[in-house]
Amino acid sequence: MKLVINSKNLGVKNFIKKEVEERFEKLDKYFTDDSTANVMFSEEGTSKKVEITVKVKNNVLRSEVSDIDFRTAADKAIDRIEKQLLKYKDKLKKRNNDSIRYENIGEATNVPIINIVKNKKFQLVPMTREEACFQLELLEHTFFVFQNSETKKINVVYKRNDGDYGLIEPEI
Repeated sequence: MKLVINSKNLGVKNFIKKEVEERFEKLDKYFTDDSTANVMFSEEGTSKKVEITVKVKNNVLRSEVSDIDFRTAADKAIDRIEKQLLKYKDKLKKRNNDSIRYENIGEATNVPIINIVKNKKFQLVPMTREEACFQLELLEHTFFVFQNSETKKINVVYKRNDGDYGLIEPEI
């Protein structure tokens, strides 16, 4: 697995990077060589934040943890990635994802059954990103699906924890 460690506007001590590399070496047995893990260190006020994104073929495992120091946040984030692997092992296996080595993943326990209780259909209306954000606020939802009037593609706007908006533009 390829590991990329970055930081936003700050320097992360080499010993913390080394510890993250060592922890990922233990997880390396779960992934093939074409998998990529991105680790991003950043500060939000007084808390330290670690974001980990692991890209495997058609899936993404993601973890974001804030804590008082980078070491603790990194440990928790890596633990979450490992738990995701265990939780979704069967799901990933069904999708024939050959980016993960399943024989190394322990048996998942207490895996919840996914139960879809509501199905909703609606007409997509072409609109700008700004109009979609306005619509999101009017409906008081956490996300809104719309057809981008500029690109003619389906997009999603969502409300971020910091109060700003995010835009998802799927690539097919």
